[in-house]
Amino acid sequence: MLPELCHLFGVGSETAGLDEFRRLAVEDDALRKASAANRTKTFNFLRRLYALDPRVPLFREAFRLQRLFPADLRALMGLLAFAREPLLRACADMVMRTPVGQAVGREAFEAWIREFAPGRYSQTMYVSFSHNLYASFFQLGYLGPAVGKLRLRLRPEAKPATTAYAAYLDWLNGENGLSLLAGRYSSILQLTRAEHLGLLSGAGQLGLMRVAHTGGVLHLDFSSWLQPGEARLSL
Repeated sequence: MLPELCHLFGVGSETAGLDEFRRLAVEDDALRKASAANRTKTFNFLRRLYALDPRVPLFREAFRLQRLFPADLRALMGLLAFAREPLLRACADMVMRTPVGQAVGREAFEAWIREFAPGRYSQTMYVSFSHNLYASFFQLGYLGPAVGKLRLRLRPEAKPATTAYAAYLDWLNGENGLSLLAGRYSSILQLTRAEHLGLLSGAGQLGLMRVAHTGGVLHLDFSSWLQPGEARLSL
């Protein structure tokens, strides 16, 4: 639901919190939905997936970065969704195993969800899940436009802010140094080592965080991204 998210962020203030986002979505119809019930339902979905609350550090930093770099919204919110939604994160493993340039169809997502959660849902729900996952990975830039019933697998676009945010997620989970490049979220970007280091260096030059890479040692300092009382491995 990236279009709705863009509408909401487009009218929200820089310091918007959960109450402001709720008011904009439900009372002011920032989501551009026909009924109050639909606005409420859509807002609740967005809140569940993205938090929409600066008290949640993962959302706060993604929101801050997309305000600075609006073109990175899709990639940043995709990483946030992966971090908050286990099913989406698990499906990403299947997508990552599909070679870039290979055609993939909705049926591959149905086969995956049936194997991932055998016997848990009705036949109708398995098909519904597969359509939603297929559409989600298209919106997030991992699949290209449809050619018949298939889409080509793409490598997602990564820029300095997106690469820094992925490293932040891995750093929060205890990764350090060069191991960050192979972290759970950084690896989703599918960058070569040289590309990865170059983008992290670019993020450091933009002042997003402190970066030191000398003698085969990488040090990233995200302490400025934390607020009082927050700590790694507790977010």
